[in-house]
Amino acid sequence: MISSPTRPHVRLIAATAVAAVTSLGLASSASGDDGSASLGLTAEVIDRGHIATEPNTSFAEAGTLADGTPVLYISGSGEPASFTVVNAETGELISGAEVAPKIIGGPIQPLPDGSAYFGLRSGSGIIIYHWDAETHEITEAVENPVGERLVRELQLGDDGLLYGSTYPNTKVFSYDPATGEVRDYGSIVDEQDGDTYAEGFSVHDGTAYVGTGMQNGNLVAVDLDSGEISTMEVPAEYDHISRFYRSQQVGDLIAMAFSPGISGGTNTLFWDTAAQDWACDGAIGTFVNLNNPYTESTEDGRFYYKASNEIWEFDTTDCSVTPTGWIDTDLAGTGNHRALSLVTTGEGSAAEHALLGLNRDGSFWRFDPETGEQAYFESQVSGSRLTAHSIHVGPDDRVYMGYYLSPSLLGRFDPTTEEIEAISGPSQADSWATFEGDILTGSYANAVVHRGDPTAEWDWDTNPSQQFRLISEGQDRIIEMATDGALVAMATVSDYGVRGGALTLTDMDERRDTYRDLVDAQSTASVTFGPDGLVYAGTSIRGGLSSQNSPLDAHLVVFDPDAGEVVEALVPVPDNDVVSGLTVVGNSIWGVTNTGILFEYDITAGEVVERLELGTGASSSPWGLASTIQAHPTDGLLYGISGSDVFAFDPHSHQVQILAEDGYKRMDIAPDGTIYALGETNLYEIAIERAPECTTTIDGRHDGPLAISDEVLCVTGGSVHGSITLSEGATLIAQDAQLAGPVHSTNATVVEIVGSTVSGPVTITGTSERTVLSDNQIRGPLSCSDNASAPTDLGSPNVISGPQTGQCSDL
Repeated sequence: MISSPTRPHVRLIAATAVAAVTSLGLASSASGDDGSASLGLTAEVIDRGHIATEPNTSFAEAGTLADGTPVLYISGSGEPASFTVVNAETGELISGAEVAPKIIGGPIQPLPDGSAYFGLRSGSGIIIYHWDAETHEITEAVENPVGERLVRELQLGDDGLLYGSTYPNTKVFSYDPATGEVRDYGSIVDEQDGDTYAEGFSVHDGTAYVGTGMQNGNLVAVDLDSGEISTMEVPAEYDHISRFYRSQQVGDLIAMAFSPGISGGTNTLFWDTAAQDWACDGAIGTFVNLNNPYTESTEDGRFYYKASNEIWEFDTTDCSVTPTGWIDTDLAGTGNHRALSLVTTGEGSAAEHALLGLNRDGSFWRFDPETGEQAYFESQVSGSRLTAHSIHVGPDDRVYMGYYLSPSLLGRFDPTTEEIEAISGPSQADSWATFEGDILTGSYANAVVHRGDPTAEWDWDTNPSQQFRLISEGQDRIIEMATDGALVAMATVSDYGVRGGALTLTDMDERRDTYRDLVDAQSTASVTFGPDGLVYAGTSIRGGLSSQNSPLDAHLVVFDPDAGEVVEALVPVPDNDVVSGLTVVGNSIWGVTNTGILFEYDITAGEVVERLELGTGASSSPWGLASTIQAHPTDGLLYGISGSDVFAFDPHSHQVQILAEDGYKRMDIAPDGTIYALGETNLYEIAIERAPECTTTIDGRHDGPLAISDEVLCVTGGSVHGSITLSEGATLIAQDAQLAGPVHSTNATVVEIVGSTVSGPVTITGTSERTVLSDNQIRGPLSCSDNASAPTDLGSPNVISGPQTGQCSDL
C-alpha cells in the first residue's frame, strides 16, 4: 500500500524512541496534541571517549610487611576504584589492582603481618576487602556491615577484631576475621538526635571512643565487651561543636579533631583515658589540616600533624608541640597533599620514624623528622576513569567538564580538533556560567567561585582566579548559575548538617547579596532570569548533607532582585522533591522535576497552567543535578535530561521525543545547536536533524521495482518486492522493513536502513549526507564508497552473509 504525503516513523539514532507525553489534567491546560506523534528528529550520537583517566587518591596508611619492608597502602577512586601497595623506601610498586564494582576509596587498616583491610564504596554502599600480603590476593570480607552504606573508620583492636563506625545511623560494629561474624553495637546516639555520622573513632583498651556529626557533635565511649554506651561531656567552652570528625590514640590520650574550631584557637581536644578527664587543653593552638589530620603514634607517645603549612610533633609527656622543619623543604610543591602517615621500622631504641605524604595523583614523599632527609616518588597508582560531574560550552566554543572529587583537574574538549585535554582545576566543579566573555566556575567544597578568560593561558587560581567563597554564608555547593548579562544568580546548598540553602545575586563587582532559605529548610537547585526582570528559582527539599529534609514539596520561587524579596512561592508539581531545571519560552517558565514531569508556569497569570509526564522515570539526584531542561538556540524546541534519557520537547504542540536512552546525566547546548552530554565517564556529542518529509510511504506490501530521485521514500514496517534504485537527491528511510533487493544508491542525499532485512546486494556510493546501516540482516554483498561521511552501524552491528567492501567493510 502506498500513501502520500506523510511523515516518517523516525528511527532516532542511538536507540532513540518516540514517547507519549501524558497531560496530568490541569483545569487550565495549554493547547496542543498530547499524543504520541514524533517530532521528526534524528539524533546522531558520537562517543568522544573517556573525559579523563587519571590516578585519584585521598586515602593512605603506612605499615610494615613481614620481612620488615615499610609500605604505603593507597586507596584510589575512579571507575573502578583501586588498591595499591608501594615500597615506602624506594617508591617501587609491590601490588596494584582495580577493584570493581565500587568507585570511591575509603578507610584502610593495616594488619601485623603486612596484610590490610580496606573499604571501597559507591552510592549503593560499601564493601570491605582484605589484601593478602603474601599472595597479593584481594577478597571480599563483608558488604554493608550492619546494614550501613558507609564506613567512616576502621581500626584493629587488641583482640584481633576489626572495628568500624558508620553512616547514616551512627553505628559501631565489629568483624571477626576468623569466623566472619559481625556484631552490631547499634546506634550510639538517640534516634531524635540528628547526628548521622559516627566518624571520630579510636579503639583503646577495650573501649571505642566515638565522635559524631554533623549537627550536635556527641562524644561517647562504647564498652566493646558489654556494649554499654556512656556519654562524654565536653568542657563548656566547646559546647558549640557540631562534629567530631577524626580521632587518634597517642599514649593514654585520645586526640579528637572537631568542627567548627575555636576562632583564633584550636580544633583539637585531648581525652586522658587513664585519668578519665580532659587534658592538654589548647596544646595544639591552631587548626589542624587534612581530613585525617593525625599520624599513627610512636611507641613513646608522640604523633605528627599538619597545620599552618608546617608539620608538627606533639609529645604526650608534656603536651608540647615542636615544628619539624618540613615547611623549609620543597615537598609542599610536589602536589595536592591529601594524607599523612607515619611508618616505623625497628623496635625500641633502634626504632626509626618517617613521615609519608600522599598527593592526590598517587605520588608521595618521605620525610625524616629527625634528620630532615627527604625523597619524592612518582605515582605507581594506575589511572582510572574519572566520574563526570558537570559540563559547560564556554564562550570560546570549547566544552568544559568537571569531575566528581577529582585530582584537581578539569576536562576541555575542542570541537575543531576533536580532542579532550586535561587542564588544572578544582577538586569538583559543580556549576558554570559565561559572564562578560569570561567563564565562571562554582566548586565544592566551600562554594568557591572562580572567574577566568578562556582565551588566555589557563592556570587554575591565576586564570581563573578565585573571586569569593560562599561558605561565609553557610553555603557549600553551587548547584546552578544563570545570568541576564548584568547579574549572576547562584543556586546553592548549605554546609554539612545545615538545612536549606540560598540564592546569591552578584554583579561580580560591588554587589553580592545572599538570601537564605527562599522556602523554609529548602535549598535552591535551579535558577533562571525571566523576561519580566524577576528571578525564578526551583528548590530541593534537601539541604546540606546529613541535614533533616524539609517536610514540604519542592517549590518554584519568584524573586525580585531589586527589592531582594520573594514575590511568590508555589508547589508546581505535588509529591516532588526537586525542581531541577528551569528555562524561559516567551512569557512562560518551563521546568522539569526529579520525578520526570514538565510544567509550564504562565508569568502573566501567575500560575502553573500545564503539567506533563515525560514517561522517562525519576532521578535520585538530591539537588536535581541529573535532570535539566534548556532552550535550543534556533529550532524553538526544548531539550533536556530526565531519568537518564535525553529528550526533545515542543512547548507549543507538547510533542516529545526521546533522543538517547539510558546513562546520561548532564548536558549543555552549543550556539550551533550541538548537544554535549555526559554519561558516567564519557562525553557524547549529539547532532540533531529534522527528518525529511516523506513524499512516498510504504507501510504494507509493494510489488515491483522503485526508482527514486529528488524524493523521500519511507518504508516503515512494510515490504518491497522488487529492486530499489536511488539517484541524485533521493532519500531512503527504511525501518523494520523487508526489502527483496537489490538496493542500489548513487549520489543520494540520505540512506538509512535500520532493523530491516535485505535479500540481495546493497551498493551505496556518493551519499552527500549520512549513511546508516544498523541492526540489519543483509543476505548478499555490501559495498560502500565515496560517501561524504563514513557509514555507521550506531553500535548495533549488521548480520551480512556476503562480502563487505569499501567503507562498509567493518559494519
